Amino acid sequence: MSGFRLVVVVALLVCSVGTAGALQIPRVSVGLADIIAAVENPFRPDRNGEPELVSVEADFFQRSTLADKKRELRGDGRMFLKPATDTVPLKFRFEYYRPARHEVICDGRTLWIYLRENRQVIQSDVEEFFDPQRNNPLRDRGINFLQGLGRLSKDFTITFADKPTDLDGNFILDLRPNRSSVMIQRLFITVSREAVLARAGGLPRVNAPAAFPQVPRRFAILSTTVVDHDGNSTTMEFSNVRENDMMSDQLFTFVVPADARLVRPPTGR
Repeated sequence: MSGFRLVVVVALLVCSVGTAGALQIPRVSVGLADIIAAVENPFRPDRNGEPELVSVEADFFQRSTLADKKRELRGDGRMFLKPATDTVPLKFRFEYYRPARHEVICDGRTLWIYLRENRQVIQSDVEEFFDPQRNNPLRDRGINFLQGLGRLSKDFTITFADKPTDLDGNFILDLRPNRSSVMIQRLFITVSREAVLARAGGLPRVNAPAAFPQVPRRFAILSTTVVDHDGNSTTMEFSNVRENDMMSDQLFTFVVPADARLVRPPTGR
């Protein structure tokens, strides 16, 4: 279980809409349900079992605060994500560029954490947590929120944060696991105001050439903040997002380098 907890800390650790001059933006009243829907709906499978979002690629900036040491750690890199469907598990890849190069890769069955400078690979079996076809009633969905982006309202109690919007008017949600979670006490998600209004019909469409049709934003998450039971927090901010680009499954596999030491954490829980 320790290997899986490590990836949670790391892996938990959006396409502006153009202005339209004289166009008037209609007044649209949005509530909590509209904001939650803007986050969830792109990840929910349609009648064919496919979600609106089949892949997400984005730059990320990560800031982790250690409560007991009053110390902040920062890093950045690139994220690649293939959301889970009813039959296919979640796949992701986080490539860290700073402060040290390392990778966190998961194909839905195996998780690899490659620490380049240490020449070490931590490999864990995560199929129990990510395989959608395995029945595990004790699965901690609070830990595994990346797997359940299409069902956050079922796994968490969601309210507005004490400060419901940021300086740009984006919405801030406060999520608390419905079941006791080892890693997550609270989860905060900042949701793009423009993405919410676009889905609610509150933004005008910009006249664009037919060759370049305007595509509504799907990935509404601007940032996430995970707070654990010790008060430690990890914030991840997303930018330069690309949606539904072709991603080979080879991106989510990993071959242990010959000069790296392989470590397999104990599986006991």
